[in-house]
Amino acid sequence: MRQLLFLGMLFIGTATYAQNTYGDIIGTLVNKKNEPIWGAAATTFYGESMFRAQTDIDGRFRISAVPAGTYEVFFVFEGDTIYAPNKVDVAPDSYGSLSTVTFAPIDDMAQNNDSVKQLDDIEIVRKYTLTIGEAPMTKLTQKEIKFSPAKNDMKALVAGMNSDVRQSDDGSLVFRGARKGDLIYYVDGVKMNEVFNLPSSALGYVMVYSGAIPAKYGDTNGGVIVVETRSYFDLLREYNSRMSLGE
Repeated sequence: MRQLLFLGMLFIGTATYAQNTYGDIIGTLVNKKNEPIWGAAATTFYGESMFRAQTDIDGRFRISAVPAGTYEVFFVFEGDTIYAPNKVDVAPDSYGSLSTVTFAPIDDMAQNNDSVKQLDDIEIVRKYTLTIGEAPMTKLTQKEIKFSPAKNDMKALVAGMNSDVRQSDDGSLVFRGARKGDLIYYVDGVKMNEVFNLPSSALGYVMVYSGAIPAKYGDTNGGVIVVETRSYFDLLREYNSRMSLGE
């Protein structure tokens, strides 16, 4: 009986730790005159859980402690609601940025949003790319993994992500300045002793730290490989998106 109780407590503790893979969503909300909007509600959902933040006097917001995944964010201000034009990817222990979002009705966005130019029936949206994470860290998203030639070989995938990592003759991963196999490997927050292959369709993010390793991952002279699998809600959003497009 004591053994069963101990195993149950161990399972609960491991499951709880495995769920602690969160990130933030950041950005700035402005009006059509490019003036910051103060007091608007920035909101997103993860299943039935709602995450919300309020814009400050400079129009900036940070939605904190959001589970890793891909999100749509909408804004409510003075009774009006708009959605951000792009979805945002949130990686574990990192952030996803929406950059600057213009709060304007949908019917006049093309005329008043400087980030959208209309040419006949085609809209060209100027996108801003910001570095996500803390250097030196490299990250692959699910879309990038999908088209990688090494998507079915985790070690080859990791070695191809970062020039500080290479595969030895026996296939082991070697981080610069460290012994062969000196690394820490996490899958959904659970520490592993070996790098395992996972179905590429199940991978949400693969991140490699070759330096400036966060203290939460422990002590190592090598590096850290963090793998976050896709959640039920990620798959559900993808399915709904396909259905809406008639695929």
